[in-house]
Amino acid sequence: MEAIFALVFVMIVLLSVAAIGGAIWFAIHRHKREKARRAALASYVTARGYGYLPEYNERAQLFVSNPFGLGNNRRALDVVWGAVGGRPFETFAYRFETQTTNGQGQTQTQVHPYQVAWIPMPASVPTMRLTADGAFQRFFAKMGAKDLEVESHHFNERWKVWCADERIGHAVLTPALIDFMLAPGWAGRSLVIEGRLLMTYSKGHTNLTDLEGVVGGLYGFLDQMPKFLFTDQQY
Repeated sequence: MEAIFALVFVMIVLLSVAAIGGAIWFAIHRHKREKARRAALASYVTARGYGYLPEYNERAQLFVSNPFGLGNNRRALDVVWGAVGGRPFETFAYRFETQTTNGQGQTQTQVHPYQVAWIPMPASVPTMRLTADGAFQRFFAKMGAKDLEVESHHFNERWKVWCADERIGHAVLTPALIDFMLAPGWAGRSLVIEGRLLMTYSKGHTNLTDLEGVVGGLYGFLDQMPKFLFTDQQY
């Protein structure tokens, strides 16, 4: 019996050591990956003459739409700004944390990272969100919101649209803009109109190698929005 207890004890120790070792390896690997990302980002920013701040947490309150306003310990990191083709932009790595508690009362913290980019618009427009995040849409459905649909079946399958004013939503989603939003470059992205800002976000932090394409996509969307939305503010 003592031999069995001794064997069980050894197994527990070995499993504990393996778990600790795995956690340490994961932490080191994540640190190296983040260090490499930041090095690539610094090189990218320097080469293009963009502005940079390592952290500016006021930007964590810039929007109220998902993924903002969720969780706690919200931070805005690696804030970069400048202009692409003479048109201004800003991007930053946004993150927040959530906690869960298991049956043993142990609390685990999960970090939720996003890359955010936004551009200014000529005037304020009622809030509009285009996302493929079904969980997010279900949340708003419980609050009485409904998905705005258009005549394009492919668009309705790919994008879930919520609008503060459905008239504006239908005005924004012209046939040309619908085709534009079906392009492959929007895969994995969501887009938000909020006030005078047009924002897109995706999960994870990046080294900005796709930044020009992302900014170009935002301005492509803006350029195809009907001009009366900015000149006729009677709605």
